[in-house]
Amino acid sequence: MQEKFSFPRYGKYTELLADLFRNLGADVITPPQITKRTMELGTKYSPSDICYPFKITLGTMIEAVEQGAGLIAIANSDGWCILRCYSVVQEQIMKDLGYKFEMCPINIRKPIKFFRDMKRICPGLSTIKLIKEVIRFFKKVRELDEAEKNINKNAPIKIGIIGEVYVCNENILNMDLVGRLQRMGIFVDRWLCLSTNLSMLLQDMLGMTNITKFGKIAKKYFPQRIGGHANENLIKLISYAEKKYDGVIMLKPFACNPETAIEPIVEKIGRDYNMPILCLSIDEATLETHFQTRIESFVDILKMSKGER
Repeated sequence: MQEKFSFPRYGKYTELLADLFRNLGADVITPPQITKRTMELGTKYSPSDICYPFKITLGTMIEAVEQGAGLIAIANSDGWCILRCYSVVQEQIMKDLGYKFEMCPINIRKPIKFFRDMKRICPGLSTIKLIKEVIRFFKKVRELDEAEKNINKNAPIKIGIIGEVYVCNENILNMDLVGRLQRMGIFVDRWLCLSTNLSMLLQDMLGMTNITKFGKIAKKYFPQRIGGHANENLIKLISYAEKKYDGVIMLKPFACNPETAIEPIVEKIGRDYNMPILCLSIDEATLETHFQTRIESFVDILKMSKGER
């Protein structure tokens, strides 16, 4: 009998991911919505100084197993970010709590390992079937992301969003930041959306490099390679500055080492380009009212600055 399968939620892309795995042959339990209980479970059983995405994904896994999932998948970046260690630590935590399941990390950087990991979830999967369904999935994701970028595209105020990938994409964690700004009449570019991330992963798989003029400038500010998307965020920040965006918001989970490491560089770039930057650190203690107040104040500053110019 095939095990029921689930995975951590990933914002507005969750249903598309569930459909992808169903089309590939998995018996999918769509991960439940992130609630206060999800956050409490993840916080209670995670190491206290671990990053917020670890806690949330742990909470969603626990709830998925409670709903009957016997197989849980999570992305394995196989890179510099602590994400590569999530599956090992989270599996041990959950099994120590008595949960019976199998953890299946999916290597998202190496094609052969990716196919092997997907076969664990969908035993009868063929290479052709996987390629076709992934292409179909990518097209749907791209349509979703393009629709977001068409909202308020002619607005006078433009704000770019950079930061840690999970917090940027999971609306419950970032308290629907993009939607809040759009309702204020702002054009928002959330560069690290899933379609962009998938494109970068494909380039990485194929060993392709794309050195832009913004990348060369960013390297002068921070020449070392660091984990997550920290270096790419610096490149995109400079791109926003060169394209005359009115401001940038940086989202980072509390205790995220890559984003914390580049925060002083982000501030320096903002000063050098005279571009306002709002850094928002998010964890389980973040209050929505405080979050909203800071956003509104930032937008007011941008509007006043725009008027003066």
